[in-house]
Order: sequence, then C-alpha cells, then structure tokens
Amino acid sequence: HIAKMTMTMFKAFTTFWTLRLISNVAAQNKYNHTPPKILEAIAICRDKLREDPHFPKIQHSLARLLESQIETPSTSSSSIANDSLTSKHKNLHSDLISEVLQLYHSVGVPSPEVNEKRLPPPKIRFESLMRAGTIAKDILHDVNKAIFYYNLATRLDGIEERLRLMSFEIIIPIFLSSAATTSQRASAGISSAEISFDGSLGSQASQISKQQYYLQQAMELCNFVSVQCPDSFLVDEFKGATLRQMKQPILAFESYNLAMIKAKQQCAKLNSDDNTNKNDWLSALSNLLKTSILVAAAGREFGMLSPDEQLNLLREAEDHSLPILKVSDTFDEYVWRSFQDQALDLYNNMGIVEKKQGSLHEAVMYFRKALEIKSNDGHALVQLASIDRNDGKDDILSNVNELDPEYVSALFDGYSSRFESELVDVLHYRGHILVYDALKSALQKLEKSTSSIQQVVDLGCGTGLLGELIANDMPSAIVSGVDLSRRMVDISRQRRSRNGDDVYASVAVSDAAEYLSTRNERSVDCILASDVFIYVGDIEKILGESARVLVKDGLVGFTVESFDFHREDKDSRGLKLLSCGRFGHSKKYIHDIAASKGFDVMSWNDCVLRKQGQNDVIGAVVILRKRF
Repeated sequence: HIAKMTMTMFKAFTTFWTLRLISNVAAQNKYNHTPPKILEAIAICRDKLREDPHFPKIQHSLARLLESQIETPSTSSSSIANDSLTSKHKNLHSDLISEVLQLYHSVGVPSPEVNEKRLPPPKIRFESLMRAGTIAKDILHDVNKAIFYYNLATRLDGIEERLRLMSFEIIIPIFLSSAATTSQRASAGISSAEISFDGSLGSQASQISKQQYYLQQAMELCNFVSVQCPDSFLVDEFKGATLRQMKQPILAFESYNLAMIKAKQQCAKLNSDDNTNKNDWLSALSNLLKTSILVAAAGREFGMLSPDEQLNLLREAEDHSLPILKVSDTFDEYVWRSFQDQALDLYNNMGIVEKKQGSLHEAVMYFRKALEIKSNDGHALVQLASIDRNDGKDDILSNVNELDPEYVSALFDGYSSRFESELVDVLHYRGHILVYDALKSALQKLEKSTSSIQQVVDLGCGTGLLGELIANDMPSAIVSGVDLSRRMVDISRQRRSRNGDDVYASVAVSDAAEYLSTRNERSVDCILASDVFIYVGDIEKILGESARVLVKDGLVGFTVESFDFHREDKDSRGLKLLSCGRFGHSKKYIHDIAASKGFDVMSWNDCVLRKQGQNDVIGAVVILRKRF
C-alpha cells in the first residue's frame, strides 16, 4: 500500500512539473494551446523512461510530443520580428530544444546498452537524425551540428535509396553554402570557430582552410553516395557543383555532363514503360532540363562549348518540354511547378546565350517566353531592361514595379561569398556609410543623442556593414536585421562589434514589408535600408508599415539611385527598372510616397553610391521623419 501511494505521488509530481514546463512555453505563445491528452502522454513517456532509460521507441514518441511544443519562426510570424519575444523564445525553449535533440540523437545513434530487440528500424533512425538536423539548422542555427546529423542520416546502413538521396540533397547545399560563407567571413575579417563534425567545436580544421575542409567533406560524401546510388544523376550534379567551387572546371563540366546523360537515360526508361506514372515522368523530364542547363552554363562559364553548341543542347531540351507546357492540368501541382521552374531557366539561359553573341532579337524572344511562364520573373525582366531597344513596341518594362523576391534572394545568395570584397574593395561602395552619416546628422538637427535610439531595424542587412557601424557607435541600441538571402543572413549572424558582441540581436530571413508587419506599433526608433530599395522597386508598402511601427519623430534612412523624369516615362510614377537591373526612384516619387504615408523628407543629399565599371553610380541618401 505504501509502495502504491509512493508511485502515485511520484507520477503526480512528474505530471505537475511536465505540465509546468509545457504551460510556461505555451503561455508565451497565444497560438499554442496544448491539449490535455498530449500533456498526459508526455508525462507517461517520462515515467517510462525514468524506469527504463534505454527504450528508443519511447524516446522517439516523447521527442515527437515535445517537438510539437517548440515554437519556431515558421509557426509564428511574430517570433520573426519581435526582439523581446525572440529572446524569451530562446530562453524558455533552450531546455526543451536540448531535450528533444538529445532524444532524437538517442534514437538515431542508439546506445550500446539498448537491447538488440529494441533497436529501432533504419527508417526510424533516419527520421530521428533528419529531425535533429532540422532543429539544429532552423532553430539553433548551428550549421556544424546540422551537418553532423544529416551526415549520419546519409551514411546510415539499411535505408532506401530515396531516403539517402533525400538527406544528401539537403546536406550538400549546406556544405557548399558554408564554404562560401566561410570565404566571405574571411574576406570580411569575421572570425569563426574551428570546425568539427561531431557537433561540437574542435581543432580538426586547424591545418587547412575551413572553406577547403567543407568542400572536401562534400566531395567525400558525393563519392560515398555515388557507390550507394550509382544511377542517380543527383550525385553527379552535386559533385559538379562541388568541383566548380573547388575551381576544377574540367572535372566539374564532366560531372555535369554525366548527370545529364543519366537524366536522359532515366527519361528514356520511363518513356518506354507504359505503366509509368505521369508525375514520375514529368519529374524525370524536369531533371533532364535542369542538367542540360547546367552543362550549357558550365560550358559557357569555362569556355568549353561554343554558343552554337550551347544553343543546340538547350534546344534539344526545349523539344522535350514544349508539348508538356500545354497540358498542366493533368499533373500534380508540385511536380508541375518544378517543371515550370526548369522551363523558365531554360528560356532565360537561351536568351543569355543569344544576347552574348549579339542576337538581341532572338534574346528578347526567349526572355519573353520566360515571362509567359512567370510574368514577374526577375531574371527575364532584368535582362530585357538591359537590352536598349527604344522601339516603343513594348510596355512590359514600363509596368514593372517590383522584382520577384526569389530572384533577388538567389542573386544575393550567389553574390554572398564575394559581396564585401567586390562591392567595397572594387566598386568602392559607400551606401552604409552614407546612410549612417545621414542618420547622425538628422539626430543632431533634432537635438537628439545617439543614446536616444533604442530599437533599430536594418532592412536588407546583407553581411552587416551598416549594422556594425550602429553597434560600434550606439552600443545601447538593439539592432534587428532582415534579409531575403539566407546566405547573407548566415554571415550577418556571425558579425561582431569592436567590443566582441553580436552586432544583431536577431536576424530574420524575410521580405522587408512582411517583416515590418510583424513588429508592434510604435516599437521602433529608426529604420535603415542601404542599397535595398533599388531592388525592391515600389516602396509604398514598406513605408506604410514603417509609419505604423515607428515612434513619433521616428526616422527612415535609405539610399536610392537617381532617375530623372522624361516625357516618355510619364506613366512610371517616377519609378523605373533601369538598364543596370536595379530600380531608379525620382525625387518626386519619394516626396509623394513619403507624404502619403505621414512622413516629411528631412534631408535629400545627392551623392555617388559606388562605381559600375569606370562610371560613378549617382544616387541620393534620404532621411524621412514620421510626423505623428
């Protein structure tokens, strides 16, 4: 009887603290109402693990239950932006996240003490390692720990080929992105910790550059997976990407070419089978388009294919795709969208080849075909803008007010590894300095000290150039960054002030207006955007959200590229996609938009933003003040 009472009290005690833990987390999230049955299930799992700590099935169940209680940026828009919530989120969830990660680790890498009959099947181990990797990547932002878990998942014995390729397709881009990011950090003078793929920090990379180490790890994994999945084009595609980054063009081209051959073979195999699922066949055709584009692009970049050879390759791929573009309603939506993306890239690449050899009429034709697939495709629009036809026949560009965010994100993802070395050192970029100096001048006019600025938002923060200036001179300010480019965000998160502190309290991967929409009213003192609006275009929505979140007399500081009105541009509102691929904003446009959103133009100073080739890029640095 005493033993029974003791056990009852123990279970009550366990349930109480479990309820307390989950309730504390749920209390911070008004969207998270944990059902009592889940809380009860959590308590039962905890009880069983206390009685028997080496039980993978229970560990897996508990991990899934607890993971459902973790508030992530993808499940709460407010957590993207609100700094106080982000801080609480980290503190309240740290223990919970650590426990979930450890549970998944125990399932994915079972202890030797686990009874052989209890060993989880490979599929459950794989799933656990993948979930651990995703938590490390998306919640902890710990790239090395994410690599550790994804690497284990990819190398796991006894899993299906499709699962191995699934994890492989996730980890290789992380390797390549980390190598590019490490290179950028080095050029920017940003220190980073030594790398070790046991999920912790170590000195394994001390004898070799971290960039090269990531690339070597990627190549080793490619070689491993190529043995396990010899017929997969994906292995050769990623091997080509790795070799390209390792500056081995001939081997990279050969790998891309082998990927294309395998993709062709897969298409032919499925095409000859009457029982082939139509979505599987379309997916294979998408792969053929993608690999054909990679071969043509590599041949162009490395000088291994003539323009005619590139076009022949791309036209052959087009011949496969043309009949399919007219029957979209018969395919799965996701597979169809993937196919369209590849067809879009195909026409853009054909346009580029024609443009490079001076066939502008043909180039325009292909870019127009791309726009028929996706009317706001940034790449096609920018390329059309760069072709100065002046024939008055085309009003497509006159109606362009924004660029596709995916295009801008991809542009800066690709530019991230050389962003500061080229932009600052070669093109003498000064936008961040101009904006910061204009901000200080505005504060002096308002007779405010820099200490009056408590909350700053850095839109399009990039690698953190502007944020670092603020962090160094305004140490009391809480700086929040946001950028569309995940690679840029990865770099800016590592940026430190001269005191060694993080430059940014938080950095989100998001669209600028969407990010501002998650901030509380009158919660921000200053919003800055250095060389950002030139890629945004119409800033009406951003200024509208800025007016909502700024305090009275709050400031917005930004740069624009000059655009002088001409009679033929009268319908553009003073906003135009320029031949350089960036937007120009007229002084009238900025004054009109600012006034409509409750701002006064406090200062407008014409200036040189940077070089483009040998020419100065003329623009202006602007400060707006909120009236009320």
